[in-house]
Amino acid sequence: MARGVQNRLIIGIMLVFVGALLFLRNSEMFDFMIPDFLFQWQFFFILFGLLFFFLAQNKTVGSVFIAIGLFNMYPELWPLVFVAIGAYIIFGISRKSKDSDTTLGGTANNHEIEQISIFGGGTKFVNSDSFKGGNIVSIFGGSEVNLTGSKLAEGDNILDTISIFGGCTIIVPKDWNVVLDIFPLFGGFSDKRMKDPNLVYEPNKTLFIKGIALFGGGEVKTLF
Repeated sequence: MARGVQNRLIIGIMLVFVGALLFLRNSEMFDFMIPDFLFQWQFFFILFGLLFFFLAQNKTVGSVFIAIGLFNMYPELWPLVFVAIGAYIIFGISRKSKDSDTTLGGTANNHEIEQISIFGGGTKFVNSDSFKGGNIVSIFGGSEVNLTGSKLAEGDNILDTISIFGGCTIIVPKDWNVVLDIFPLFGGFSDKRMKDPNLVYEPNKTLFIKGIALFGGGEVKTLF
């Protein structure tokens, strides 16, 4: 299912449900059938999160909505945020390690980045002749990833970003075809590249920057 169709389907289901629920509440004959918890904002967050999680390609948005609803409905669950983030980092690194290639001498060369900044930050230069994406996690911190020394791999390459009370700056070569697909929730992610109308991108090489900016953000830019 195309991304545009998915978004319209999710929005349509949301509007139908909310409209039907409000209609039933305003109808005196059905008022006794509607539990009060259905009108709590936490319930709507959980519901919309489930819709995003099962209908959208990017599961991060749905997971965040569900977490916000649950943690506000049941505050005692909030420490599980750290458990979820830790599990994501551990299993993400394990998955990347399995997929990595090795060069002579045993040096890892998987052409992917795994940048994690928690209560801190730094700058990382990536030199790859076939960059395929990776993960950038910024939690109460920030990082800068410089990709100007790399070449993009063939096909669609995905760089996942999670910015929670933090942010990241991604520097790309000016001839890369970059598509942003960031869900901002009390945050933002901007494209500050200088667009050259005469520049022709390679149609079979694309970098998709996906993820979520929760009380944080980031930017993608070029140096020249």
